[in-house]
Amino acid sequence: MQINVFSIQKNSLEFKESEEKYIKFISKFALLKDISLFNNKIANAQKIGAKEAKKSYEEQLKPYKKGFCVVLDERGKELNSLEFSNLLSDKNELSFFIGGAFGLEEEFIKSFDLALSLSRLTLAHQFVKILLLEQIYRGFCIKYKHPYHK
Repeated sequence: MQINVFSIQKNSLEFKESEEKYIKFISKFALLKDISLFNNKIANAQKIGAKEAKKSYEEQLKPYKKGFCVVLDERGKELNSLEFSNLLSDKNELSFFIGGAFGLEEEFIKSFDLALSLSRLTLAHQFVKILLLEQIYRGFCIKYKHPYHK
């Protein structure tokens, strides 16, 4: 199984160790690609305002929409860990999308297979990514009856 995590975030060394730990754990179950799409065009758009920023996020994310696509959004569907584990079944490719600081346009969110909320709280991108990676690992542990979930 191929899992992709696309994010609009600046690379940060602060959380790199935790990210790498979970990517290593997940590699026992699936190939995971972690791709940050932040660039100068996005940085400049964010300086202009929310509308321009959201448009630049969509332009960067849209070409990567393939397989089963899940966008993270605080207004999305909330799942428990068992339900999240079911996302990992019967799919060849599963892609997760983390938008930028201004969020994503409602119409763009509706174009995904699933809008998922990891929390109703607004969280820093680095926390969201680690939370997502941990849940992916936990989901595989549930699926394959590994004791980590207990």
